[in-house]
Amino acid sequence: MLKIAAAQDGTSLMRAEIAHGKAYGALAMGMGSRALFQRAQEQAYFIDAVNTIAKGALVPVPGGVLIMDGATLLGAVGVSGDTSDNDEACAVAGIQAAGLKANAG
Repeated sequence: MLKIAAAQDGTSLMRAEIAHGKAYGALAMGMGSRALFQRAQEQAYFIDAVNTIAKGALVPVPGGVLIMDGATLLGAVGVSGDTSDNDEACAVAGIQAAGLKANAG
């Protein structure tokens, strides 16, 4: 369930959906979206099948990061708007700024 979304004025229309898909994929599969990206390269049919089951909601590229408090999974952050690597770095920085641990995969 989405808790909060924010977008800069003038952002493209799909940014929120892309960011949500990165976070959703991370939570749905229990791994950061960087790991999903790697798995998509190695097992494209599997990720495609999972995404079909998820009704296309997964975006398996870096930028979806799990939020951890010790060993407890709290949720995920998804960022979109720059390169996937920069999106991931932004998500990690935000999670760490909150005093929590980031798992990007």
